[in-house]
Amino acid sequence: MKSLMKIIVKSILFLLLTLATQIGGMIYLLSLVGNKYIPNDKKGKWSQCILFIGLYLFSTFIIVPPIAKVFGRVPLPISKQGTLIPNHRWTCLLNRHYVKPKLYNLVMKSANQFNANQNNIRQLRYLDANFPFKDGFPLFPHRSHDDGEKIDLAFLYTDRATGSPLAKSVSFFGYGFCEVPKPREENMPALCKKRGYWQYSLLQNLIGKASPNKVQFDAEATRRLVKKLSDHPYTKKIFIEPHLKQRLGFSNDEKVRLHGCAAVRHDDHIHLEL
Repeated sequence: MKSLMKIIVKSILFLLLTLATQIGGMIYLLSLVGNKYIPNDKKGKWSQCILFIGLYLFSTFIIVPPIAKVFGRVPLPISKQGTLIPNHRWTCLLNRHYVKPKLYNLVMKSANQFNANQNNIRQLRYLDANFPFKDGFPLFPHRSHDDGEKIDLAFLYTDRATGSPLAKSVSFFGYGFCEVPKPREENMPALCKKRGYWQYSLLQNLIGKASPNKVQFDAEATRRLVKKLSDHPYTKKIFIEPHLKQRLGFSNDEKVRLHGCAAVRHDDHIHLEL
């Protein structure tokens, strides 16, 4: 029974690490094998954990990037300097920052153009993109993000007290704080809820009902960003909620569209795809 429980626990760990990072499950198996070759007099309580972390970090930053190129994907910038940065370095550590070269060029060019003629750089933050290998491999919990052609970008905010651009995300994950529909605006979240799509507002219910009182949604800057993205010839679709599409002035832009109730709400981030 004890052996069976170990197998079950290890299988669950393998599955969770694979779903979260794509490569973590395989690295976990390698660490199990490698740990057997460590002499008993040199093994410690955390030897396997340390071995796993070492193998994982080495693979993530040294081995994965060149192999990803074979699959037609490249990593987005991982530095906190520049016009495009990760919202959190955990995104990069989990290998969720890979895109096809066309999408890389699209977002980098848009980020640079967004900052053109600006006195101070306003960094754009990316959230989830894609895993490094294999089309069709799911990036949980997203319904898409499985082919290197999708990326989520954070909305832009200002400090309500000073009016200066906010230098961080409004939530740890970058998702969940929504710019909710105003009275008389189209309310897709309410409609989807009425239709029985319980997951549509799940992140908002878990993280927060609205943006924190100390920050203000920068509608003009976000509008400029969406315009830059939409104007790029590589852009095929941009998902934001219908009330924001109308509020930001994209009612006649066919690239800016509704994603459907089967997804989650998009009044907390911008979804961009080739």
